[in-house]
Amino acid sequence: MKSKKDNRIELRFALIGPGTMWNLLYEGMDQSVNLRSIFKGKDEESILALIKFGEILKKKNDYDITIKDDGIEINNIIGINDFENGEKWTNLMNKLKDEIIKMI
Repeated sequence: MKSKKDNRIELRFALIGPGTMWNLLYEGMDQSVNLRSIFKGKDEESILALIKFGEILKKKNDYDITIKDDGIEINNIIGINDFENGEKWTNLMNKLKDEIIKMI
């Protein structure tokens, strides 16, 4: 069962390719793509926690982080056929969300 705190942060994923789907089909499906994790805060406290966390991650230079008005976006480049790393990334981002929720 989810607590009320779980609803304070929304986590969505987007898959962004280097071009159109036609380009991917024409050039081959082994191109790298950007797996984008979008964390959106639902209230002021959760937004501030996400922004602070994003600023900490940005200083490490390990991730491509974009700080937004309502949260953060984290980008990870993976091979389009690299489902294992995509799944690991998704699990990591869900754990990250849980840890941020514990902090707020």
